[in-house]
Amino acid sequence: MFFIRLYQASFQKLAAFLMCLMLSWSMDSHSQFYTYHTPAEYLRETKPIIIPGNIFVTGIVPKKNHVPSHLKEFGFYHSGWDEDDIPEVAKFSTFVDVWCFDIDLMEVARRHGLKIWVALAPIFFKDFGKNKQEDYRERWERARHQLLPFKDIIYAFDPLDEPFQRSSLPDKELKLYFEEIGALIKKDFPTAKLAITFTHNTVSQARFQLIVPENFNLFGVDYYYGVNFQNKIVEKLMHKTQHMDAKYYLIPRGFKTTNSGYETLSVTELLLRARQAYNFAVSHSKVEVVFPFHWKGFVEHTETYIGIENIPVLRNEYEKMGRAISRDR
Repeated sequence: MFFIRLYQASFQKLAAFLMCLMLSWSMDSHSQFYTYHTPAEYLRETKPIIIPGNIFVTGIVPKKNHVPSHLKEFGFYHSGWDEDDIPEVAKFSTFVDVWCFDIDLMEVARRHGLKIWVALAPIFFKDFGKNKQEDYRERWERARHQLLPFKDIIYAFDPLDEPFQRSSLPDKELKLYFEEIGALIKKDFPTAKLAITFTHNTVSQARFQLIVPENFNLFGVDYYYGVNFQNKIVEKLMHKTQHMDAKYYLIPRGFKTTNSGYETLSVTELLLRARQAYNFAVSHSKVEVVFPFHWKGFVEHTETYIGIENIPVLRNEYEKMGRAISRDR
């Protein structure tokens, strides 16, 4: 009787194993022709499938996602602003963005195995980015001593968001200032990326190539209108900076807002934008980062912005992308 039960249990186990194997093949059939990368639509988690049985337990590990080696980093804007968010996004990110003065949050990021993208605006600019800090050298000297212990986890420095849109400095003067900032940073952090986010208006200028700081090497452009991913502006940025030894990051819109200045996009349209961004990233060898805007919601001038954190369908999509880039590959 014992051997009959053992045989039956083994047979059931084998049947379950074959069923899951067929399921795995079926799941992979959609992407069998994508030998270079897995499209966003077919990304999947690669946790083992556990089949319980009377005698033993079987684990089947699904096939990995095909993510090209050039796509290395994934994180959300506003993901490192709150200590409680960091362990949550660490499950599907490689970095968080933090302000240069948030040393405690940098420690939290380190404990969770994350890199950091450091915003430096208070050191080099004042009046919400409009004007140059007169004592920027002294400010940087103090900041660099605090930042040096995190040298091993600093992925990028960002002196000012949308600088050519925000600053009142003439473009050529701002370019020279950024190059001075870049030189200061590189003395102590030679391997960190130097990042700039441009607006679509800045990139579209005829003289754009003349104002890009020469020693910066990580560029992005934001564009939050329409359902087509950034309306070809990323290609324009890449074309205009092709002479530089630069990499790029994509900033897909991931928020809903009451601000009438932005187009109203449905969750389905935001989902489409997310997939367009990921598929663009895996198809372009100089794109190194996917950096959705934004994780944490906020209120600004009575207008509400709902972030990816609180849009479940969109969050699930970005979690799959983040896991694919950070570990499921």
